[in-house]
Amino acid sequence: MPRRGKNTTHHASRVTEMGGYSTRMQTAAAIIQALGTAGAGHFVSGAALCRHLGMSRTAVWKHIEQLRGLGYGIEAAPRRGYRLLARPDKPLPSEVEPLLVTARFGRELVYHDRLDSTNRLAGVLAEAGAAEGLTVVADAQDAGRGRLDRNWHSPAGANLYFSVVLRPGVAPQSVPSLALAAGLAVLRAVGVLCPHLHVGLKWPNDLWLGGRKLGGILCELRSELDRVHHVIVGIGLNVNVPATDWPAALAGTAVSLREAQGKPVSRPLLLAEVLRRFEEVYDVWHRDGLKPLLPELETFSILHGRPVRVHDLAGGLSGIAVGITPAGALLLEQADGTRREVIAGDVRVRPA
Repeated sequence: MPRRGKNTTHHASRVTEMGGYSTRMQTAAAIIQALGTAGAGHFVSGAALCRHLGMSRTAVWKHIEQLRGLGYGIEAAPRRGYRLLARPDKPLPSEVEPLLVTARFGRELVYHDRLDSTNRLAGVLAEAGAAEGLTVVADAQDAGRGRLDRNWHSPAGANLYFSVVLRPGVAPQSVPSLALAAGLAVLRAVGVLCPHLHVGLKWPNDLWLGGRKLGGILCELRSELDRVHHVIVGIGLNVNVPATDWPAALAGTAVSLREAQGKPVSRPLLLAEVLRRFEEVYDVWHRDGLKPLLPELETFSILHGRPVRVHDLAGGLSGIAVGITPAGALLLEQADGTRREVIAGDVRVRPA
């Protein structure tokens, strides 16, 4: 029987709060759609917005003010109404949802300007019964995390930080390969929007570009011995950080899409494309496992054929990376010709 207490109450109040939040964001999206449909520079009367939304002029004005606070340029003129002059490059529901072609992923989109961690909030909502595909996205994170609890640099106005709730109903040992499937989805999406960039996958969960880190994936699960209740897949992707804005600790080791291709990338468009590709890949993974995705993963692997050393809890292991198994393990060929499967660890490429 599930335990009840403070956590249950907290989860219930959080869901109630998110329900109100979702309604507000749906109204905001409807206003932006109405203003956008009118065309650039054209006014929509306040009376028309009131009829369209079924609310008073005062309520419409309050929503307009909230949209301005989110970065929308909306002009108001007496007897003419409102017109949309500028849209923010933020992964807001009003910007992302019109771009979605998914059935589930991102259809419930929870956005915050700032969170401690999108994975943490997604976990709270999953515990409270959130449906598969719910996506939590933030413009900035105060406590973003990578694998092994490493800090993830999460400034505002530049990158993508989001987490997707999944309910695959599989055994826990199947989950490690999900990070690779998610990585493949991001690679496909980046390939669509930035076709001239050669982004690669570094086992088990990192995205690399030109020898520097572009992004990472963090999977966290709640499970019993034989069944996963939910998995939170968190994705951090460096999108529009200028080369001059990296902190000293990351200069020369991190890279953004903007830095690599010399121009910014639309974050709403990129998020919608990643969610599209992730839903496609996830459905294959859920039905058939990682095996049908392995040939494509191998083409993106930056480790394939290279000498590496893997550091894990048992110490370390060296060899040539020769593949990825259907379970998501890294396959190493050692000096004596034997092959070992590595389930988890921190990989470093060794000099040839």
